[in-house]
Amino acid sequence: MDKISRRKFIGKCVAYNTTVILGTGWFLSCTKDSNGAIINSELEYLPIQHDNPAIALWREKCEECGDCIEACAEKQKVFGTYHASAGKHVCIHCGTCILACEESALTEKYDWQDVLNAIDDPSAIVIASISPSVRVGIGDYFGMQPGSFILENLVGACRAVGFDFVLDTNFSADLTIMEEAGELQKRIQENNNLPQFTSCCPAWVKYVEIYYPSMLPYLSTAKSPVSMQGSMVKSYFAQKKGIDPGRIVHVAITPCSAKKFEITREDLTVDGSQVTDYVITTNELAMLLKQRNIGLFDQTGNFDSLMGEASGAGIIFGNTGGVTRAALRTAYYNVTGTNPPANLLDLQQVQGLSGIKEAQVTIGTTVLKIAVCYEMRNARRLLEQVKNGSCKYHFIEVMACKGGCVGGAGQPAGSSKIQKRISALNNSDATASIRYCHENQEIKAIYNDFIGEVGGPAAKKYLHTVYNDKSNLLTK
Repeated sequence: MDKISRRKFIGKCVAYNTTVILGTGWFLSCTKDSNGAIINSELEYLPIQHDNPAIALWREKCEECGDCIEACAEKQKVFGTYHASAGKHVCIHCGTCILACEESALTEKYDWQDVLNAIDDPSAIVIASISPSVRVGIGDYFGMQPGSFILENLVGACRAVGFDFVLDTNFSADLTIMEEAGELQKRIQENNNLPQFTSCCPAWVKYVEIYYPSMLPYLSTAKSPVSMQGSMVKSYFAQKKGIDPGRIVHVAITPCSAKKFEITREDLTVDGSQVTDYVITTNELAMLLKQRNIGLFDQTGNFDSLMGEASGAGIIFGNTGGVTRAALRTAYYNVTGTNPPANLLDLQQVQGLSGIKEAQVTIGTTVLKIAVCYEMRNARRLLEQVKNGSCKYHFIEVMACKGGCVGGAGQPAGSSKIQKRISALNNSDATASIRYCHENQEIKAIYNDFIGEVGGPAAKKYLHTVYNDKSNLLTK
């Protein structure tokens, strides 16, 4: 390590009031004399634990700059909040450190080779579910302009690589809204556990579990779209297609590193079984396609007909403010029996790259106050308001990544690309033949044939979850 890097690194250590450096995998080791005086200090290697399901460190690429430390501490308020050691670090798996690392010394943990092995197994039925942000990120790897919306080529390439079925995770984004909007309506009627926080982002959920466990009742119990998708693939989809669920290998293709952690949570299993077997990111999908020499633009295809239809409301889940806009569209319909006016349909106040945005909308006789934010430094402000009783909001959307999922750590990096991706998903919503999840015929069918009523017993089993106090991670 050169003197400049060492000075910068130690400076960041001091700034965050800790002698342990974790982001890049180094820590200060001090030697003391018999009187306790420090006679020598050296930076030694401290690996990110191998059992971290989301993030990997490539030591040989690390320049010890400390940018990852700064990102974790300043943007997500994690680094520096606990006493680290060689065998322990606290992580919400958001990947902010990955995005901050210009040397690619930190990456998502790669699972794409395992997915190829599953595809090559003739006994496995391998099913891909593609999240909305992937279609505006994958083109970066194949010479397209940032924000290019690529769908038919993407689906075709997935079929060419050997996936047996290719489904749209936007279907379960629609499903999420049906449950989340119904939950919000019930909480407002009962005036209970308000504001309702969104629960789509696993990094945000884990942050609340660690730092604000008293706020867990305010989180929506609705699973994320990826978790709902897995639940439906191994139950409803398998039943309709006559497939043994034990043969299914479900692969979620997402922009998110934290989804790799999410699928390991025991509270998201159904009947004790993991519903999503692998998560691979947009970056990994590009690696997988190139490994098999599949050109993205040499293939075309469409989603499978079952669990392949989605509304524009599902598409904008990838954007900051998108979950809010989608939920309010259906909440408005549930209350009034009509679809919302144009100003609520687009709700410009909650769009854009401001860290915290707010809006006020009227649904029937109820006035709802809404907040939308990304990154934990902004979420903490709202959490503190709820904690001290000064919060004025009824509904709060939180995402860990700048701009929402479109800025996820599993996407090709670059802040300048985020707005273009946001615009691409908004344009897809604006031109969609269906813009409301409650008008999605496949959503109607799954409630009629399998789930029953919104929030009912089957919905509780497959589509909702519980959370756990994880504050002991800061001390144990």
